[in-house]
Amino acid sequence: MAQYADIIEIIAPSQAASGSMVDITIRVKNTYSGAIAIMMGGALEYGVSPWPGIDVPENWANVDGGAVHSFSGFFMMPDARVTIHAYSYWYGADGYWHFDDEMTKTINLSALTPQVSEFKIADFYKV
Repeated sequence: MAQYADIIEIIAPSQAASGSMVDITIRVKNTYSGAIAIMMGGALEYGVSPWPGIDVPENWANVDGGAVHSFSGFFMMPDARVTIHAYSYWYGADGYWHFDDEMTKTINLSALTPQVSEFKIADFYKV
């Protein structure tokens, strides 16, 4: 369990198609009694090194004691199953960010279903 910045949930689809944009939300709870700054980071594990990051436009916030803050981000789904690896940090009086908690969630690669059109061959006459 986290000291101050407890990751309580990763909201993401269970599967996504290769090349699609995947939106995620990571919910972090401030377990401290007062307001503190909390930062969230994340990476994608799927067999490449270094792990690509998750784009989180606003990756930190001042969060009131006992409150939950949602950090939203996204990534482009690769052509393989991925594991989202989320990390939380809290900002200390010493002026440093301190690693606190982590959580993972797997997103499977969805199979593309071919779309069948209703193509019809029109009647024609031989001239």
